[in-house]
Amino acid sequence: MERQFAAGLAGLAGASLLTGAVTRFTGARERARRCMLHERPDGGLVEVDVHVPAGAERAVLLDNGMGAPQEYWDWICGALPEDMGYVRFNRPGYGLSTQDTRYGLEPHFELLQELRDTYLAGLPAVLAGHSLGGYLVAAYASLHPDAVRGVTHVVMIDATEVVSLRHARRTDVDRWSHQRMIMEQVWAATGLSVFRPAMNVNQQYRPEVNRSYRAFLATPRTWATAHREYRDAMTYPELRELDCPLTVVTAENNIGDNALHAGIQARLAVISERARHHFVDGSDHESLLAVRRHAEEVAELIAGAPPATPLGRSWRPSTKAERGAGDGAARKEELTRS
Repeated sequence: MERQFAAGLAGLAGASLLTGAVTRFTGARERARRCMLHERPDGGLVEVDVHVPAGAERAVLLDNGMGAPQEYWDWICGALPEDMGYVRFNRPGYGLSTQDTRYGLEPHFELLQELRDTYLAGLPAVLAGHSLGGYLVAAYASLHPDAVRGVTHVVMIDATEVVSLRHARRTDVDRWSHQRMIMEQVWAATGLSVFRPAMNVNQQYRPEVNRSYRAFLATPRTWATAHREYRDAMTYPELRELDCPLTVVTAENNIGDNALHAGIQARLAVISERARHHFVDGSDHESLLAVRRHAEEVAELIAGAPPATPLGRSWRPSTKAERGAGDGAARKEELTRS
């Protein structure tokens, strides 16, 4: 009996390992066939998906959330108007993009500028990012020299607020987050994440995108890179001033207290004098991009006219942000989401 049990357990483990390996192999092969690789001056490669038609009058540069692939912008890109191109990409360490040994904001700012110069030269640009990507595009526009030139609008989609992350360092939630990312690496290496992925729970993308997303999450390097980005984000500076229009898009339903989450997001909106704060009804952090109707609403904000009035006049009527006072709980909420 014991021998049969051990043989069965070994068989299950072997099947899981094989499934994970096959999923990663086929996913990487499909990704290589479908995506373009941008060669950087240092010889590194960045996976990009570029669509800038000949008649494009403007374009959007899309920056991913932590641990997410460029495919999760699929519904957004499909809803953009014909006169608007897009560039989406995987940061170093994700997908087919080679790992960058340099850490911090400056290397990422250099990459964003490089992608703009290569694919969007001369076109007015919108900078849009989800989760950590929302912080990164806003930081680039506000901190990198001359980055805001040619930028018509910044869109932060349920973006990470780094002050909350920094204040939560060494708390129980912080320790849990570190442990979770280590366990996700193990989960991916053993192939178990193929059967129960950590993200894309809605599974509402096109089938080929869902398959690619699943293979991406089944790669241990994805979670090792996410873990590194998580640690780095705790050292990033607070955003203080943005000299261009800003839209802060906030999910209505979240892990924890929605009012506290709205309060965190409200702090992001005040960095620009021309800002609006928009709530997407019925959405959560992931569904803003992963559910088509939510993504189409976000795409309208990206493609529409930027806010031209001071913060306060363009807010959707709501008392949620006014109630977001409890700093300790807010920090826990932001850390859990990121």
